[in-house]
Amino acid sequence: MKRSIFGLIVLVPILMSCAEDEEKVIQTDLPTEASQLFSISKDWNESLYFAMITWKEYQQVDSLNLPGCPAIHLDQVRKVVTLDFLAGSTCTQSGEYSRSGKLTIKFEDSLANSINQWTLTYDDYHFGSKKIEGIRTFTRNGSDEVLEEFNDLIESTETNLSTEFSGKFTHTKAYVNDSLVSFSSTGSLSGLNAVGREFEIAINAPVNRFINCLQENEVLPKVGAENWFVSRGGNSEVSYLTTYEVLVDECKVAANTMLPDGRKLLLNPKK
Repeated sequence: MKRSIFGLIVLVPILMSCAEDEEKVIQTDLPTEASQLFSISKDWNESLYFAMITWKEYQQVDSLNLPGCPAIHLDQVRKVVTLDFLAGSTCTQSGEYSRSGKLTIKFEDSLANSINQWTLTYDDYHFGSKKIEGIRTFTRNGSDEVLEEFNDLIESTETNLSTEFSGKFTHTKAYVNDSLVSFSSTGSLSGLNAVGREFEIAINAPVNRFINCLQENEVLPKVGAENWFVSRGGNSEVSYLTTYEVLVDECKVAANTMLPDGRKLLLNPKK
């Protein structure tokens, strides 16, 4: 009898633990989780164009043709570009995304006096209501290819919930008459979300962005798909498939995701 009671005492906590783990899975709000993943993807996407502009191109770029119309400061000696997103700046772009703070892009000269590497640093930077912190490193790999790598970027909400992630990407730029017209990306980022779950955003086939739309502060890719994976503990995970589709206005994009339970969700409905 004593052994039976002892076995029951040991078994009850185990059953309760299993029930709690199952409850966590069942109670996960999939649309909310999808929206959080979409936010991370968008926060990585939105500042990428600033890093695709070369030091030479920054000598002539117009503030009004950059998303959010930041003030541009050039340090010719140190080869540093500072983009200052000031409140109240005149900016008549179709996209409604807001920014504040600064982005600093530091170009490094190689021994051959050719710029092969540069960094983008967030300085008290906010995209919408999210604060983004960290440094992204870019390396030129041939004339039109750029490699990106970063560790421990942090996205924080107004309620101090934070997501930390690292990534590696390859970007391919397309030019027409020496003008950058588009670029595509493949690669992945992964980390821990605000509730401590491991996640990955994978871009296996290129997503494409067009400069004319980015210049209108329309930051979503026009073409492509992303696979999102979220751990449920152990070897278990769920997956989302998110696609980008152009609407009637060539720069307006619908971001649709297939939830793990088969439902479809439009992630950026019109307000």
